[in-house]
Order: sequence, then C-alpha cells, then structure tokens
Amino acid sequence: MLAKLATLQLDVQNFALVTHAVPAERVRPHVPDMFELQTFTGDDGRELVLVSANGFCNRQVHLAPLRYPAHDFDQVTFRTYVTYKGITNGAYFFGTYVNTALSYAGQISVARCTWRADIEADIDGGAAGYPSYAYEARGPKGTVSYRLAATEAPTAKHPFETGDELAQFITYRLHGFTQSPLGFQNHGPIEHRHMKPWSGRLLEGRFDFWAEMGILEEDEFADVYSVLIEPSVHFTLYPPRPARD
Repeated sequence: MLAKLATLQLDVQNFALVTHAVPAERVRPHVPDMFELQTFTGDDGRELVLVSANGFCNRQVHLAPLRYPAHDFDQVTFRTYVTYKGITNGAYFFGTYVNTALSYAGQISVARCTWRADIEADIDGGAAGYPSYAYEARGPKGTVSYRLAATEAPTAKHPFETGDELAQFITYRLHGFTQSPLGFQNHGPIEHRHMKPWSGRLLEGRFDFWAEMGILEEDEFADVYSVLIEPSVHFTLYPPRPARD
C-alpha cells in the first residue's frame, strides 16, 4: 500500500533524444562498477557507447491513487545504457535539469545530481512529425540546446539491423539508475509502452554537460548518432530502491 502511494503517473510529451556514439573509455569512469556499459564496435574498431541528452515535457504528474493534484514541468536528463544483474534495458542517469521548485524537491530526494534550470521550448509538431523542435535549458552545469527536425521513420544504423531495433534500444528502458543523495545507487523501475518515435536530424546543438564530463568535445556536438522524438507516452514511475553490488 505504501509503495502504491509513492508511485507516480504522468504523460511525457515531446520526448526528444539526441544521441551520440562516443568511445567507451570516456564514459566508463563515470559509471559505477556494478553496472555494465552496453557497448558496440565501431567501423574503425573502437569500443563505442551511446549517450543521450533528453528534453521533454512532463504533464499531469500525480500520485497513482489520486488524479489530482497534478503538476507540470519540463526536464532534461543525461544518460547512457547499461546492464545490471541481468537487466538489459537499464539507463544510467548522470544528471537532470528541472524547471520548477516542486519538481526539484521531488527529484533531489532520489537523485543527487539534480539542478534547477531555465528551460524554453518552441515545438512545432506532434503525431504527424516535427518540422521544427527547439529546446534550451540553462543551468549550473551549462547549457544544453538543440534545434531538430524529425519527420521520418527510424532507419537501420550499425550495429542495429532495423530502424525499429535502434529506436527500441534507445527508448525502451524500464529501469533507471542514479546516485542517491546519500551516495548509494538508486534503482527506479518504470513502465511505459514501446515508443514509436519520429527520426530526424540535428540542425544546431550545444551540450555543455557532456563537455564538462569529458564525454564530448565541442567540435563533436554536431556529430550525432541519432535524433528521435516521441510525441506522447504514459509513464508509471515506481518508488526507487537501493541497487546492490
């Protein structure tokens, strides 16, 4: 009963994932040893890993037993893709930006690397694709901003054999991991349907968070692996619990 009272329901709208493929050696020092990075071999023989900056709009966030009160806020997360104790659809979160006091209070209680940010979105699109999508978040860890266009179906890209395989690898993540305020690792189970995102291109981008971590150089910002945008998907967020070695 207590777990149900702490479960959240929400609609995630305009969920954009801007993903880069980077050498695994840049990311591995930032991920605790209990998690295994999901890597692949690039065309040049290097071991690569995917990292994604995700901007989205959280709408009607509420406790599962109650429809109201509900809260709206915007958010950016920074993540990579991991395996944990046989769980292959995990995402490790390095940090998050949120833009309201209430959302900050909720996030900082479970995720140490949470910051308030000024977030602006100018979005033209939805179920029929995104001719224009602009998003900017300015926070203590720098600015993340991008202009996107996404009007096509995802296509195959190494190492994935189909566009849908690529899209599901990036979007269908039902376990979130992050460092708690007390220093241990949190494991937050999630439920959502398989997404059917639009695929597109990056027109302009800035990713200070990745640069500060040493994961991307500034001259690599424009070299994206994929751009995906999901118009709307319903999430259930279950209470986090400690992740054990």
